[in-house]
Amino acid sequence: MRLAPIAVLLSAGLLNADDKTDEARKPFQGTWTIIERKKVDNEPVTAPTVVFEGDKYKIKAGDKVVEEGTFTVDGTKKHIAVAATEGMDKGKKWHGVYEIDGDNLKAVVGPTDKDRPTKYDNPPEGVRAFVLKREKK
Repeated sequence: MRLAPIAVLLSAGLLNADDKTDEARKPFQGTWTIIERKKVDNEPVTAPTVVFEGDKYKIKAGDKVVEEGTFTVDGTKKHIAVAATEGMDKGKKWHGVYEIDGDNLKAVVGPTDKDRPTKYDNPPEGVRAFVLKREKK
């Protein structure tokens, strides 16, 4: 009987944490186009569309989905974490930082077994930096 009030308090705390996570993800929602990418090998961008829905993302080349996964963000630190669940990077996990200014998103991510990248310019090997523009509805 004494545990019931504690359970209520804990579940309320978890709901608040989920609400904060949902709020932090809200600015990502929608369809974005990669307008710039910085990577050591300078490969061309062949899949320029990124769609964020809830806690999931899809990378597309035209109508073809080439990668899918999940993402989390910490809005207070501007941290992002990405886990590819399908596609060429399946099983890979990335972390980094992001900045959203209206319809512009800048992000830099690298493998989670390395330090979190924090600088967009001149990314080191294995780190990807992007600028995306939100598509108008």
